[in-house]
Amino acid sequence: MKNKNFFNSIFPLDSNQIELLKDFEKNCSNVQLAWISGYFWNLANQNSFNDKNNINVLDLEKKNINDHIITIVSASQTGNARLLSKRLNAYLNKNNKKTYLIKASDYNFKNIKNEKFLILIISTQGEGEPPEEALSLYKFIMSKRAPKLNHLKYSIFSLGDSSYNLFCQAGKDFDKRLNELGASKLIDRLDNDIEYEDNYIKWSKELLLVLNKVNILSSSSTISLEKNSNTIKNYTKYSPAVANIINNQKITGRNSTKDIRHIEIDISNLNIKYKPGDALGVWYKNDINLVKKILKTLSIKKSSLIKFKNKKINIFEALKNHFELTKNTKNIVKKYADITENKFLKNIVSNDQYLEKYVENTPLINMIKDHPYHISCQDFINILRPLTPRLYSISSSQAENIDEIHITVSVVKKNISGEIHLGGASGYLSVLLKIDDPLEIFIEENNNFRLPDDQTKPIIMIGSGTGIAPYRAFMQQRDNDKSTGKNWIFFGNPNFTEDFLYQIEWQRYLKKGLLTNITLAWSRDQEKKIYIQDKMKECGKEIWNWIEDQSYIYVCGSASNMAKDVHQALLDIISYYGNMNIESANKFLDNLRLTRRYQRDIY
Repeated sequence: MKNKNFFNSIFPLDSNQIELLKDFEKNCSNVQLAWISGYFWNLANQNSFNDKNNINVLDLEKKNINDHIITIVSASQTGNARLLSKRLNAYLNKNNKKTYLIKASDYNFKNIKNEKFLILIISTQGEGEPPEEALSLYKFIMSKRAPKLNHLKYSIFSLGDSSYNLFCQAGKDFDKRLNELGASKLIDRLDNDIEYEDNYIKWSKELLLVLNKVNILSSSSTISLEKNSNTIKNYTKYSPAVANIINNQKITGRNSTKDIRHIEIDISNLNIKYKPGDALGVWYKNDINLVKKILKTLSIKKSSLIKFKNKKINIFEALKNHFELTKNTKNIVKKYADITENKFLKNIVSNDQYLEKYVENTPLINMIKDHPYHISCQDFINILRPLTPRLYSISSSQAENIDEIHITVSVVKKNISGEIHLGGASGYLSVLLKIDDPLEIFIEENNNFRLPDDQTKPIIMIGSGTGIAPYRAFMQQRDNDKSTGKNWIFFGNPNFTEDFLYQIEWQRYLKKGLLTNITLAWSRDQEKKIYIQDKMKECGKEIWNWIEDQSYIYVCGSASNMAKDVHQALLDIISYYGNMNIESANKFLDNLRLTRRYQRDIY
């Protein structure tokens, strides 16, 4: 028999409030109920939307019954899908199409049965998984509860990274399942690597042509549930701000297996705004010594010209500023093997298992050193991946650091054949940049990883390694807001003496009483490894009590390891202490996700 607190943790209203609503409902007509629904919805969101984008309940009703509205759903992990969905929305509006733009996390997935035209722009993260904000939609569509969709026409624009085995898998999964449910394609799914601009332009034009043929209602109006930007200045990945490094401090011990840096960036003259939970996008440059080694190995002159984005620039500048040089990939090895016709590389490429190990252990510079070839500079450029910005969780609150942004960077280091190879972005931030050096940055909003609006609500923060970064921002914000909600952090790393990131700050919060509980897991401090999920199970009863007390749960860290283990630990705790079977525990946790009480920032 489940207790009253169990139901309170699922429903946001207590029993007295529910009874009041039932009494009130008896005296209202359907029109009055609809008006009241819109009234309270607007109150809940009045600070989050532009006036021009405000929608009311009648707009939503029209949307549900109007066969001609095109719904555009963005499912983003790093912001690219969201940006493209906004561009597509503007493009279709300009061409007199009536659209409904919404993020996957805000989309009522049960309404998909009413859709006639659906455009999904989706990225893939982790091991072929959908982005965090699309998980609820994904699970519903893949479940037996998903409705038949014979009246739905759809198109999918899928974003991914071809260096991963399950390239664009989330888009492929949605495409396959929508077909199984009876939906038909407007145009074929398009899978895109990290350089997708040309494909997007071609796809959007083709999509418009098809929409023009299927009798879509022309209208200049649009409904949008996209929230305001939190930044005053519209800095983006394509138009970044230029800030300056003011601090670069190693925060792991001398004997740590990790080199983790606390980096502070001055934004005093940039008029940038950010919130706890947001990420910082960083454009980095390649080490000029690495560029010189590559050019020398290939016998290419620094001044040699190549064609890049319809311009001619010298190859030295191209390699320094525009191409990924520190991460080898399967595609790069395959392309180099084809050009060089090298028998060793051809043999490696023929066996995917060998190829995967080779890519992991052989940087690009080592591959071309081991197998030199007189390749043309343009052919070499053509085998490379374009350089893309890196995203780092912001580890500061602007309430405490008004003119600064802090990030926590784990330096990627590999010792291969006695030589240290640094990661591109982490090496740039930690070693190449000096104090006062300029850095190109932008804010990437993450509205799926936010503190509760109600500052009395308790929060549980779970993370390992640099996954602690956003929680430092959370605590600074809660401290400045004088929040009364309880705070509990679970943190894991290899060693207590070497890897307790921001130790003094956590101890200060604990002494002050702001931090209610701190639970630590040091995996290498004893013979048997102990991880966060182990500590969670030890505290299972208390975690369940916090959940019943309306706690918000946050998870930040590796998608492939930590996040999966933590998710399973939560299911086990909910199942055992909530007296549920595993299916009910899954539904319970899904409901926490839907009500924003279970949020993850995983990578």
